[in-house]
Amino acid sequence: MADAKISELTAATTAAAADKTYLVQSSTSKSITVGNLFGTIATPVNFTDSIQVGDHDTRTTIGAIITTTNVTYIHNPDGAGNLTIGTGLDGQIKIIIMSSNSGSHSLILQGANVQNNVTFDAAGESATMLYDTGLNKWFFIGGSATVA
Repeated sequence: MADAKISELTAATTAAAADKTYLVQSSTSKSITVGNLFGTIATPVNFTDSIQVGDHDTRTTIGAIITTTNVTYIHNPDGAGNLTIGTGLDGQIKIIIMSSNSGSHSLILQGANVQNNVTFDAAGESATMLYDTGLNKWFFIGGSATVA
């Protein structure tokens, strides 16, 4: 299909970071990987549709909140206690939501890399955290969890 128009090519419904796409730059035809194309988009970026944060994990016990997902749900923890969280990437956002708490347990997110203690003790409480590598800390930037 070397002589086909771009509009005549079979449409792709997904793209991986290593996939290549066509680009005209300063009147020269080039290819670029999807990862490179979207890796350096200047901000601000405007979205005209809804944004979905798709990856999450669920905790049912005390322990470490992982940083490799965007959202952690705390679902019916089996007891009260402390939560910790590892270091993040500069500017990383992590959302933590207590989705249910039938045992009325209180969980406290704390540690050397958390700016303040964040307490979850009721279903629906949330914390949006932002990581700063300059200070090596997670900061609470929004939500309904108790911060002390």
